[in-house]
Formats: sequence, structure tokens, C-alpha cells
Amino acid sequence: MEGDKLIRERRTNGQGKKFASIGVIAFLVIAAAVLLVFICLRFDEFSNFLSTIFGAMSPVIVGIVLAYLLNPFMSFFENGLSRVLCKHARKITRAKKICRVISLVLTMVILILCFSVVLYLLVPELTKTVMGTDNEDGLVDILPKQSENLKEWFSGVLNGDSKFSLWLRDAFEKGTTYIEDFINDKVFNYTSDIVGYVASGVWSVFGIVYDIIIGIVFSVYILLAKDTFGAHAKKIVYSLFKRRRANVIIRVARQCHFKFTGAITGKIVDSIIIGVLCFIGMFIMDLPYRVLISVIVAVTNVIPFFGPYIGGIPSAFLILCFDPLKALYFVIFIIILQQFDCNLLTPHIVGDSIGLSPFWVLFACVVFGALFGLPGMLLGVPGMACIYMIIKEIVEYRLKRKGLHPETGYYYNLDSVDEHEMVVIDPNEDPVKIFKDEYEERIRKENELPGEDAEAENGDEENTDKGNEK
Repeated sequence: MEGDKLIRERRTNGQGKKFASIGVIAFLVIAAAVLLVFICLRFDEFSNFLSTIFGAMSPVIVGIVLAYLLNPFMSFFENGLSRVLCKHARKITRAKKICRVISLVLTMVILILCFSVVLYLLVPELTKTVMGTDNEDGLVDILPKQSENLKEWFSGVLNGDSKFSLWLRDAFEKGTTYIEDFINDKVFNYTSDIVGYVASGVWSVFGIVYDIIIGIVFSVYILLAKDTFGAHAKKIVYSLFKRRRANVIIRVARQCHFKFTGAITGKIVDSIIIGVLCFIGMFIMDLPYRVLISVIVAVTNVIPFFGPYIGGIPSAFLILCFDPLKALYFVIFIIILQQFDCNLLTPHIVGDSIGLSPFWVLFACVVFGALFGLPGMLLGVPGMACIYMIIKEIVEYRLKRKGLHPETGYYYNLDSVDEHEMVVIDPNEDPVKIFKDEYEERIRKENELPGEDAEAENGDEENTDKGNEK
């Protein structure tokens, strides 16, 4: 009798916990709704609050992003050193720590060397492009000559007697008057504001440099303790969710990590190859500004879809100032190079790590770029790939629970599904049909946790035995 009483008390406690969880969920939903209404009513204040928080957290964010980008290279060095040092080490833990420190130092040295090489190649080339040398003219010399040639052509057209010349002369006079009025009314009156904007821009540059330096320090600490941070994250997930749901969350997070790292590292390698090929092609065709344009093309190629246009248009304009015919050659060459990148190089290097159609790539670039600027354009595609993967898994899971085919091709010419039709078991392997009730019973049994049920049964048996002994 006492054992039955204990079992009833346990069931009552379980129902109480269930009602308590429902109450907590209801409270959270109401609180979220109130918070959403407050944000909508005071959106400006809320956005300023978020800006302040992100401004204070910017060095930490820079450190997290930098550590995430450097982690694949550090893992590569760490795995290679571990295979060598751990074989001959007496203490494996100490050897692993030494491998991590050495791999971190190597990664930071390579990062500094890459920046140094880029600056060493880019700064002299940029100076040469703008100022020129003893043998070659720079933009400072070329632009005045081009403007004089344009002015002579324009004067010849204005002095003509045709209708086009008269129309162009009238438009030129109106444009000149508008520019003079704009300078007199706007520029001179807002000189103090312009000086303030320039000072603010210089201060922003110093702020960015400060965030990068502190972010590098944060990235070092994050890379040294990445296993600890990962263990803390898993610990929190398993403490908040049930085992099956926590396993799903960790599995999805791991897949998102693979997609991000595969897309980012693959795109970086792809951009480096495109920059080298651009330099080789421009060297063969004897085009000017080879180093500068190759760096511009390589850097902007990291941006999906819009990157080739962002880097190709100013590069073509630079060559156009030097020689219009060579600018045409460059445009043809860059179109061929981008077609090679899109159709052959990127699918081979990146592979199926993204798994998005061109529509979703364009959608991610436009939407995330409009919301978050340049970081949104860089990270929008892998982020969209993760969102697409999560939605796809949820949809396929729910379809399998209902006994329907998860493949998209099954629904191309489908008009409707019979409500009384027998459902399908294992649609990907052996499509055997059974009745709906039997299928739902099987799904219910599969979703039960044997470990937890066994622990609950053992707990009930122990309580019953204790009650019988009493």
C-alpha cells in the first residue's frame, strides 16, 4: 500500500512539474510580447541602446570573428604537431598544451606575415599608380592630360552650329550655374560641419585600429581556451534541454560550423587563386597596375555575386585612364576569368559546403547586405545556408513522421495526397506501406527514450521495494 502511495505521489509531482513548466512558458510568451510592443513603441531608443552595446562589445566581436577565421589554420598545425610530439611524450596533456601554444604562435606569425607582404606589395604600387615614376606617368600626370583632351573635344562640340551643340551649350551653362550656386550656398556655409565630419572620420579610424588590436588579444585567449568554451556551451545546452533535443541542437550547430568554415576557407583559397591568375594574365597582356588590380580583384572576389563587379569596375577605370584599348582587353579578360571561377574553380574548391541555388545566394547578398552592410554580404551566404539546412531538416522530419516522401521531386506533379492512403516506411530505402495507426504507434515508440524509461522503471521498483520493506 505504501508503495502504491509513493507511486501516486510521484505521478502527482510529475503533473505539478508539468503545470509549472506550462506556467513558465506562458509567462515567457507574455513577457516576450510586452518586450516586442515596447521595442516597437521606442524603436529609436532601443536601436541607440543596441548601438551602445555593440560599440562596447566591438573588440570582443572582432576577437571572436578573428579566432573563428584562424581556427582552421591553427587546427591544421595542432594536428600535425600532435602526431609528432605525442608519440614521444611522457605526459600527453602537457604535450597537447605545448602543441597548442606552438600552433597558435605559428598561426599569428603567418597572419602578420600575410599582412606585411600585402602592405609591402600594395603601398609602393599604390604610390606608383598615383604619383608615377621617372619612366611612367601616374594618375596625377595622366588625369590632367585626359581632362585637357576632353576639354578640347568639348570646346569643339560647343562651338559648332548643330542642334546638338546648341543643346549641349545650354546644358553646360545651366550646370555651371548650378555648381556655382551650390558651392556658394552649401559648401561655404557648412565648412565647420565638413571639418567636424573629417575629424569624426579620423577618430573612427583610430577606433577601428584600437578594436583590431584588442580583438587580436581576445582572439589569442579564445584560441587557447577553445575546448573549454566548447565544453561550457555543451554543458549549458544539456542543462537546459532534454537529451534528445540537446543532441539535435549540438548536431545542427556542428553542421553549421562545418558549413561556415568550409564556405569561408574555400572562398579565401578561391580568391587567392583568382588574384594570382589575374596577375599572370595581366603580366602576359602587359597591362598596367598589375599588382594593385590583382589585389583588388582577389579581395573583392570574397564577396559572392557582386564581388567581381565591385572589383572590376574601378580596376577598368584605372586602366582606362592609361589606355582605353587595354581597358577593353582587361574587361574581356576579367569576364573570362570570372566565368572560369563561377563554373569550374568555385564548385571544385567549395563543393557542396553551401548547398544553395543562385537565387538564394543573390537573396542572401541583397538582404543581409542591406541589413548589415559589408559583413552581411560576406557572411550572409553561409548564414543563409545554415538557415536553409535547419528548415530543410525540420520539414523532412515532419514529413517522415507523417509517412510522406521527403524528396522535393516527389511533389513536382503532385495535386493532392489521399488522407486514407497507407503511409510509407523508409522512403529513401525500401518504400513499404503500412496503415496509418500502426505507423504512428511505431513513431511514438521510436521517440521514447529507453534510458530514461528504464531509469524511471528502476526508480519505481526501488520505491516499491522500500515501501514493501517498510
